[in-house]
Amino acid sequence: MFKNALRIIKKVVVGMVLLFAYNTFLSSLNLMIPINVVTIIIASLFDVPGIIGLAMFLLLNY
Repeated sequence: MFKNALRIIKKVVVGMVLLFAYNTFLSSLNLMIPINVVTIIIASLFDVPGIIGLAMFLLLNY
């Protein structure tokens, strides 16, 4: 039980860091993904492919 909780917390933190890094590097191009519950869940579940998917969704709706 404790291992699963730590694994979930680790994935959420990694997802948040990936979103923050993406926003930091691409803020000059105005391609920022909002950091909210939905985007954190997507980034946590799918890691880098999730961030790429969110970026593609952002570009298609821009």
